[in-house]
Amino acid sequence: MTSDTADKETLASLKVKAELKLLPIVLRTVRDVACRYGLDEPAVRELELATEEACHNVIEHAYEPGENGYYKVKIHREATCFRITVRDQGMPFNLKRLNEEKTSDLGVKLMQACTDEVKSKYLGKKGKVVELVKNFSFESVNEVKSPSSATTSSKEDLAPKSEEVTLRLMRPDETVSLARLIYRVYGYTYPHEDIYYPEKFASLIESGLVTSCVAVNEQEEIVGHLGVFLETTQDHVGESALAAVDPRYRGRGLFPKMKKMMVDEITAKGIMGLYSRAVTVHVASQKSNVKMGAKETGFVLAHSPPTAIFKKMKTEEVQIRRTVALFYVLVVPDTEQTVFLPYKHQEILEKIYKHTELKRVLKMADPDTVDLAPHSNIRSHFLPEMASAFLRVNKYGTDFMEELQLQIQDLSQKRVELIVLDLPLKDPNTAILCPEIEKMGFFFCGLMPEYLDGDALRLQYLNNVTFDPETVDVYSEFAKEIFSYVVQEWKTTHEN
Repeated sequence: MTSDTADKETLASLKVKAELKLLPIVLRTVRDVACRYGLDEPAVRELELATEEACHNVIEHAYEPGENGYYKVKIHREATCFRITVRDQGMPFNLKRLNEEKTSDLGVKLMQACTDEVKSKYLGKKGKVVELVKNFSFESVNEVKSPSSATTSSKEDLAPKSEEVTLRLMRPDETVSLARLIYRVYGYTYPHEDIYYPEKFASLIESGLVTSCVAVNEQEEIVGHLGVFLETTQDHVGESALAAVDPRYRGRGLFPKMKKMMVDEITAKGIMGLYSRAVTVHVASQKSNVKMGAKETGFVLAHSPPTAIFKKMKTEEVQIRRTVALFYVLVVPDTEQTVFLPYKHQEILEKIYKHTELKRVLKMADPDTVDLAPHSNIRSHFLPEMASAFLRVNKYGTDFMEELQLQIQDLSQKRVELIVLDLPLKDPNTAILCPEIEKMGFFFCGLMPEYLDGDALRLQYLNNVTFDPETVDVYSEFAKEIFSYVVQEWKTTHEN
């Protein structure tokens, strides 16, 4: 080995398509490599933030919309520092601002604050490159840390116990602070992508579609969050999501305190219950839901796109959409309701109702009593970033089957991979029409209590999506029974 090779070692090299959804893979690689080759945890976090900003600049500004552009990221370890290079052959832009000591550009300020040196230069026909340098601390020079010691936060990283943390409802002007918290905890992997668009998330708070409880430190920085999402302001149930506590403030019991405050708040607003989605790449979040009293009600196969990266996921598996488990927990005492069950799914639905301890009068529908309105009312919520669509049937009309078929055709042309369909169980037409709906490619995936001014039967449709049941890890015995049923329904539809 020559002296040059010894002084500068390339640890990793990535060629990445300039798309935002692939950025988490780059950041995870930077974090894992830097942890294993000598940077301490605070330095790793800063290098990760600086790399994110440099790559984001390429993704947002280097290529025209629709242009098939790529960029390269290399990770080097030198005798005294780590060096990240981000190189692209996209549209030239003013690199002088990266080299200015005084700049008004917030992104440049971030890169400068998080690194010891920022360099940039043009490479002629080879494009341009940005270099980010992070020096080792004195004691870590020529010393490679083990993965376990590198990834564990030290006591010095924890906030002082004397620092006061206050709980309150979140204001719309605090969404940037919340986005920073979610990044620190999840990176860019959280399924609710609205959180990464502060202005959009602020509008959701202002409209009443999101209620957020936050924990703030003495600097008014958000260090904990728990939110409840509604799809419409008329909903009786919400989704419990965006639970996060800053690593510096863990061990203070913030999550139980936020949960109690949130339950009191949504109860006052008339919310009857909360549902949540738990990942299935491991059982930790499922186990947590069960411990908090939530009940399993179904599974949505291939729910989350490959950008939802989790700690235990292997790199070679990132192109597989991930399944989620559905949970429901009551907030206020339940009231008795009448529901009409499709004959095919009667047994599994009865078991779910018994498991959730909901008061229901279960009936079978009479086909001779079909009463359809002139026109259907199907609400569609399209999420292009997830290649998914969520449909709600608010009213059945004589044109229902035709209207649903048109929706499927339109969404398939948009390359939507997952379509979720919620049907009202208080309407006997759901039980009567369910067999015809399933002939179109939909299959059973669960129960959504109180979701459509009453309980909803949830079906799903997969459009040219690969699914492997072996990639799903299920926690409880009852959940395994539901999952087995859903998989069998998928197989039946898939084979047909």
